[in-house]
Amino acid sequence: MDVGNNQVGVRATINVTPLVDIVLVLLIIFMVLTPSMLEHLSASVPKKAEETTQTVAADTSIVIDYSANRKLTINREPVTLAAFAPKLRQRLQVRREKVVFFRADDAAAYGEVVHVMDLARGAGAETLALVTR
Repeated sequence: MDVGNNQVGVRATINVTPLVDIVLVLLIIFMVLTPSMLEHLSASVPKKAEETTQTVAADTSIVIDYSANRKLTINREPVTLAAFAPKLRQRLQVRREKVVFFRADDAAAYGEVVHVMDLARGAGAETLALVTR
C-alpha cells in the first residue's frame, strides 16, 4: 500500500515533561532541607570594642606627599629622593605598625609615584595606603 506524500512513521522528539517534573521535585526537596541544614551553622558576632582601646593620633602617622613638580615630603618636611629611604627607614624603626600613607598630585607621573612607593616598601613599610580627597 502506497501512502504517497503522507508518510506515517515514528517521529523522534524529546519529551521534556519528565525532566521538568524531576527538576521541580529536586527543587522542592532542596527548599525543604536547606533550613534544617542551616540550623547547624553558628555565627558569633564580635562585641563592641571598649572605649579604652588606644587610637592612633593623626600626627603620629607617616604621610608622604609627592607633587607634580617632583617635590617629596615626609610629614610636610621636604626631603630629596636620595635621602628619602634612609629617613623613612629611621622613622619606621621606632614604630610597631609600619603603615605609610601616600598623597600624590593628580598631575604627578604615575611611574614616579610607584617608584617612591617601591622605595618606601624597601625602607621597611609593610602597609602602603593612598590618601584621596
